[in-house]
Amino acid sequence: MLSTSYQALSPDAARLFRLLGLHPGPDISLPAAASLAGLPRSRTGALLTELTRASLLTQHVPGRYACHDLLRVHATELVTAHDSDDARRSAVHRTLDHYLHTAHAADTLLTCTRDPIVLPPAHPGTTPEELTDHRGALAWFSAEQAVLLGAVGRSPAGFDTHTWQLASTLITFLDRTGHWPALNTALTSALRAAQRQDDRSGQATSHRGLGFVESRLGHPDAQYHYTRARDLFGELGDRSGQARVHQELGRISLGEGHFDEALAHARQALAHYRAARNRGGEAIALNHVGRYRARLGDHRRALADCRRALALAEETEDLDGQAYAWDALGYIHHHLGDDARAVDCYRTALELFRRTGDRYHEAGSSADLGDAHHAAADLDAAHRAWARALTLFDELGHPKAAPLRSKIRRTLDGLPDDTPVTAQT
Repeated sequence: MLSTSYQALSPDAARLFRLLGLHPGPDISLPAAASLAGLPRSRTGALLTELTRASLLTQHVPGRYACHDLLRVHATELVTAHDSDDARRSAVHRTLDHYLHTAHAADTLLTCTRDPIVLPPAHPGTTPEELTDHRGALAWFSAEQAVLLGAVGRSPAGFDTHTWQLASTLITFLDRTGHWPALNTALTSALRAAQRQDDRSGQATSHRGLGFVESRLGHPDAQYHYTRARDLFGELGDRSGQARVHQELGRISLGEGHFDEALAHARQALAHYRAARNRGGEAIALNHVGRYRARLGDHRRALADCRRALALAEETEDLDGQAYAWDALGYIHHHLGDDARAVDCYRTALELFRRTGDRYHEAGSSADLGDAHHAAADLDAAHRAWARALTLFDELGHPKAAPLRSKIRRTLDGLPDDTPVTAQT
């Protein structure tokens, strides 16, 4: 039956079916299929329709095509038997370039290119997708997540650069959606690929990413990866890379309660970003300086820092930077006793976090909004904000859910904040 259906295909449709055996799966879009085949999208669309009518593919959701595992095995056997090594390698190259260049463009929209990777031109015949805004970038990452992770985890020999570069483009999206174990696996593959090539830039980038995700997961290896990344970026003279590492080391110091140390890292990050003329990074680092000064009780100077960070983020049209700055301003106003203004700041931050799809920071800002409402004696609003934060932390599987759940129980029972919570509370 499989043989009969395949033999009835037109030559171009038969070729596309064979090439699908090289795709990382589990499904494929029309634009990606066009790059795989090296054909125009209009022609590729007709071929996909032919394969669907022959029951060799199914369009399981609009615009995305999949085939049964047995059919994939058959396609792999056929492409190995009938297509040359060069033809197969070119098809893989076009496919990986399609995903890498589109993912790079999507990540640029999400992060405002604070430390972009420079890519070589795409392989001839590749037609990356054109994305224009945050919404499109998030939608594309969501649709292609399984394919992208498959491409990183099963990239064939000779494509190590694609492996680490593609993994690096996934960091922001997978962090915002809470897919930290998957990101950890991808970045581990990326580091191995960079080490195989003795690619120091790839190793530095992968170590930084692993430090980031290990800290999100609460693993002790974060410090090791950050130290390796800092040293490698320093050897490479990459000021933005060094800045990003100091930025993350500051977060670790903050979590450990070492506020002076956190502030020192933020100042180093700011200096590196300024040296690199990286204004998007400068806004983030300046906001961190303000946050850590606020933790040290210097709220007036912190307020000035975060207002400057907000202005710079608005100048560079960086929605992330604006969201972080509004969130920091909410924290500062809350600790200055102006909870009405804090609530307004947090609400603005939340609107921006929702626009950028940053569920992790939306959760944190919702929790802080609840604190501001609670301080203003608006208990109903406090519990609504905390409940939203708790839902998000639970969905993300983040450990911050447990202490927040305890806080909600204490306030519902009218207990002081430092009262131990038992299983019955």
